Amino acid sequence: MENRSTMVALAATGICVIFAACGGADGGSVSGGGTGGASTGAGAGSGTSSENGSGTSASTGYGDEPGGINAASSSGAGEGAGGDASCAGETSTAELVPLDLYIMLDASGSMDEQLSRGITKWDAVTDALEAFFTDEQSVGLGVGLQYFPLPDDDVPLSCTSNEECGDNGPCALRVCHDSFSTTVQVCVTDADCGAGDTCVDLGVCSRRNRLCADVGESCEGTAGTCMKVTRSNCANPDSCVVEDYATPAVPITPLDAASAEVLVRSIDRKTPDGGTPTAGALSGALAQARAHAEQNPTHRVVAVLATDGMPTECSPKDADGLAELAAGAVNGSPSISTFVIGVFDGNDDGAQATLDRIAVGGGTESAFFIDTSSDVTQAFLDALTEIRGKSLACEYQVPAPSSGQTLDYDTLNVQHTPTDGGAATTIFYVADEARCDAAAGGWYYDVDPATGGTPTKIVMCPATCTRFQAGGQVQLNVGCKTEIPPVN
Repeated sequence: MENRSTMVALAATGICVIFAACGGADGGSVSGGGTGGASTGAGAGSGTSSENGSGTSASTGYGDEPGGINAASSSGAGEGAGGDASCAGETSTAELVPLDLYIMLDASGSMDEQLSRGITKWDAVTDALEAFFTDEQSVGLGVGLQYFPLPDDDVPLSCTSNEECGDNGPCALRVCHDSFSTTVQVCVTDADCGAGDTCVDLGVCSRRNRLCADVGESCEGTAGTCMKVTRSNCANPDSCVVEDYATPAVPITPLDAASAEVLVRSIDRKTPDGGTPTAGALSGALAQARAHAEQNPTHRVVAVLATDGMPTECSPKDADGLAELAAGAVNGSPSISTFVIGVFDGNDDGAQATLDRIAVGGGTESAFFIDTSSDVTQAFLDALTEIRGKSLACEYQVPAPSSGQTLDYDTLNVQHTPTDGGAATTIFYVADEARCDAAAGGWYYDVDPATGGTPTKIVMCPATCTRFQAGGQVQLNVGCKTEIPPVN
């Protein structure tokens, strides 16, 4: 619950933007000198700036000065001492970048398994989701929802041969004999079964609707004789089509009482069934998140994959292949991060390593791994709360300039005042994510203005994001030369 407190702290401390008038130039860009000084420039033109002890200054801009924010010639990063003290101006409340989550929820048959508390995994997980949707701290958060698996509409309702199933086969007419008592494993030949096991015809007891694997033999009790099955179902009826999962069951919508109720009703109508087509589901979630981000460029959009099983259908099924899907999304434009929540018992059969690989590929360090012996509902809710807190503290909207003015991206500084009453510090601009310092952090625009693009977000480096999550006051100072790390 630490991160829930963090988010509340950020909201409570107030996030301010300072528009530094710095001479009050009419029109043009917001740049210039100190109190009482004169500004002679407009736009991001070249020029020099000088100051004296009284705080007066003259400036003609900053863009072409050696060491300017687009020069990319410095190395290292860190925090400065607070920037140009001569700048002063108008203060207004800043806005965090709106956050949207697209949740891809595992609704496979294994989610119906009982927990020690007497409820199913599905009940525990959906109780947590419903609590998250109705939490006051989630109001305004964008949330969309889809489930996996989804049925493949091209799969026949029944089959009498493998050919009828195509890629969704084989037809479930034969099973591995030795494993039948614990798991119905569909096969075509002995090679599909474990060492020493054999692939045999599937049967059904003549007096009971009970499957059996000893055709011609007597079933237990009074169930009759095991009769060969001649019509069955395709073994893999679930969809691997990305577009199916990219189409939300509930579209991404800001949470309020009405939209939360829509999500809850959708969950209540769902019944767990089927396998685990992880690759199709993850690809669809990332596709929907990307499409939503393209339509809402000022938002931060992330995908949340919640699952209780290792992949059973769709390719790739291996950890590296799934991680590559997530990495492609986080490295794309717009960048989409993937958070992963896993719910497994103590014998996870490599599940934690697999889910961690997906999370690392998706830029979120590690998966939230929940042991079914714990309070699954509370642990799942804690994971969602932490995802919300991690995502909210790291990106801010680029401030809009005053009417009639144009923002000079070379004259913006980020300042942070900690909650312990310490002095404000200036966070250095580092141009792009690749130049973030692992210890000192920094910040950059989502789009480098030097390329001619128009930024919509101010993004904190991971180390800076961690500090901001601890609370404090974040300010954006516009009108003073952007501070960059010192040249080593």
